[in-house]
Amino acid sequence: MKDKIKTYCSRCDFDTNHKVLFQESYRSSPEGYDYALEYFVVKCFGCEEISFREEFINFETMYPDEYGDWNPETTVKTFPSKLKVTKGLKNTFELPDKIELIYEEAIRTYNADCPVLTGVAFRAIIEAICIEESVTGKNLEVKINNMVRQKLITEKEANRLHSIRFIGNDSVHEMKVPKDKSLKLVLNIIEHLLKNLYLIDADSEGVLEKVVDKFADFEALLNQCISKIDNEEEVPLAKILNKNLRRLNGKLNEFESELIRKINNGEYTFLKIGKIDGYGNDTTKRQHFIINYNREDFKSDRQKVFF
Repeated sequence: MKDKIKTYCSRCDFDTNHKVLFQESYRSSPEGYDYALEYFVVKCFGCEEISFREEFINFETMYPDEYGDWNPETTVKTFPSKLKVTKGLKNTFELPDKIELIYEEAIRTYNADCPVLTGVAFRAIIEAICIEESVTGKNLEVKINNMVRQKLITEKEANRLHSIRFIGNDSVHEMKVPKDKSLKLVLNIIEHLLKNLYLIDADSEGVLEKVVDKFADFEALLNQCISKIDNEEEVPLAKILNKNLRRLNGKLNEFESELIRKINNGEYTFLKIGKIDGYGNDTTKRQHFIINYNREDFKSDRQKVFF
């Protein structure tokens, strides 16, 4: 029995010296195919991870080496086995639920060395994104092109997704086995897309100022800014928002119209409609709003919408 052996450690992610805890051998019948099996339970000298190693020794294919010694071919399997993807995307919980599920299943399929199913799974991620973003079309080709029209991706990104579509179609319709080099590149494209669509915004939350292009986000920003102005003061939106005005990306008039509608309908109560007049040195007539909130009530509500 060997005392130690060098083998793959899944925790260290490279070959390390291991202590042999248990070893069992098997030799085939002389009348049949000539082979042997060696089983090892081993413990890494570095991280102390315990794993399993199997050696299939094929005596039927022995060959002489440069010294004239005859060596059998040996096939090694380890468990846990070496993974193709050990890191993957961080914070996948920030992904929409269906996309997170399919992405993680695709990674498990890839790590299980199932290339045909992996090609199909990577294609399915694109389908899941289309469902999440309400992108329609009679087939995936049309959906990818519509993603460009909806400004979710660029034309260059669309061309890459079409390449993934080709691989997925070949896998599911022709049972064509994609090369590992192709799958690695596809995974890189998929992860880049998921980062752009979902994860970068999540990571930048509270760190970078974001463009506000939805009224719900505008309302949250407005609530935050109102809390810094004295109650009953009468000012235009530009004064309330101050430097945050640049985040509206040209949508001030659109948001102001919706805000006025909600105030008139009683759906927004932190402001009242005021006069239309100039402000300070600016003589341009602008809609004013009267700050109207109870500080204690607004404090609890603000905690929900602060961003």
